[in-house]
Amino acid sequence: MWWSKVALMVGLLALGPMGCGFTPMYAKNQSQANPVVAELAGIRVAGIEDRSGQILRNALVQRITPLGEPAHSTHSLNVKLTTSQENLAERNDGKASLGRLFITATFQLVDYQSEKPVFSSSSRSVVSYRLLGPRYGSTAVERDAEQRALTDLAEDIRAQVAAYFANGKRPSGTIP
Repeated sequence: MWWSKVALMVGLLALGPMGCGFTPMYAKNQSQANPVVAELAGIRVAGIEDRSGQILRNALVQRITPLGEPAHSTHSLNVKLTTSQENLAERNDGKASLGRLFITATFQLVDYQSEKPVFSSSSRSVVSYRLLGPRYGSTAVERDAEQRALTDLAEDIRAQVAAYFANGKRPSGTIP
């Protein structure tokens, strides 16, 4: 008899999200093209300073406009990076053995027609890494940590911009 209650609960849990109006942000609708994907396809990612900025820009272009940059842009995404590092632990010889990398990206989505920012926010990534003895090994580990942090930032920035378009282009912090 207990199995019938379990089957009922599984059935209700499986059918529960069907009636709540949940629609995936990137889902393709058969009747029309997804408006969020169309809005993202019109964004041109502006250049970002330094090597880290170039890596982040490439990651953003891959995630926001995977089919290539738009010929006629509707928005521009301007990003500024701030990076800092700290050593967390030391070995017996006084050299650092554990480090942490902080990268913060502040960004603005600017409308091309009005040339005014329509959405701005920030994203932060914190990555820890273990420093190895040889200098080459430590450099490789630091670059890997930087790559992971920039990938996280690109994912978060894309998600925030997509949520902005999915929510009807309301600035963050406003109540409908």
